[in-house]
Amino acid sequence: MSDPTSASIVSTPPSHQPTEAGSTAPADAGLPENARRDKPRGLLGDAWRDLRRKPLFWISATLILVFVLMAAFPWLFTSKDAVNGALANSRVEPSGDAWFGYDVQGRDVFARVIYGARASILVAVVAVLGTLIFGGTVGIIAGYRGGWVDALLSRIADVFFGLPFVLGAIVILTTFNGSGTSNSEWEIMGLV
Repeated sequence: MSDPTSASIVSTPPSHQPTEAGSTAPADAGLPENARRDKPRGLLGDAWRDLRRKPLFWISATLILVFVLMAAFPWLFTSKDAVNGALANSRVEPSGDAWFGYDVQGRDVFARVIYGARASILVAVVAVLGTLIFGGTVGIIAGYRGGWVDALLSRIADVFFGLPFVLGAIVILTTFNGSGTSNSEWEIMGLV
C-alpha cells in the first residue's frame, strides 16, 4: 500500500465553490490558456486545421483548381484549334508559337492537351461518383441486412479487390514467358 501522506493531490475547486474574496471560479479555471480560447471542434474542423498548415495540400489544391479551370474554360489557355490542322505544320518542333509542337496532321499538341483535359476529368469524376454510389449502396445493404447477405456481398467485393493483382500477374507471366523461361521454372517459383 502507498503512504497517503507522500502523495500530493492537486485539484481545482468546482465552479460553484467560492474562492478567494468570495468570487466563484470560472468553469475552465484549471485549463491552460490556449485551451480556454479554443472552442471544441469536430472531426472535420480538426482535419481542416491540419490540412491548411501543410504546403503540399495548397500546392495540390492549386494544381487541381488550374486543371479544372483548364477543362471548364479551355479558350482561356489557348487560342489554337485542337481539331483542324495544317499539313504544312506536320511534326514541327516545339516553339514559342506551339509549346508542345505539332503532330503528324499539323494540329497543335498543346491545344489538344488543353481540350482533352475535359474528357479526362469528366471520366475521373464519373468513375468516382459511380464507385461511391454503387459501393455505398452495397455497403448499406450489407450493413442493414447482415448475416448471409453481408457475407455474400463481402466475398463479391473480395473478388473485385483481387482483380488488379490477377491482371498484373497475367501481364507479368505473358511478358516474361516469351523470354525463354520454361514453364517448369515458373512452377518452381510458384507463378504458374
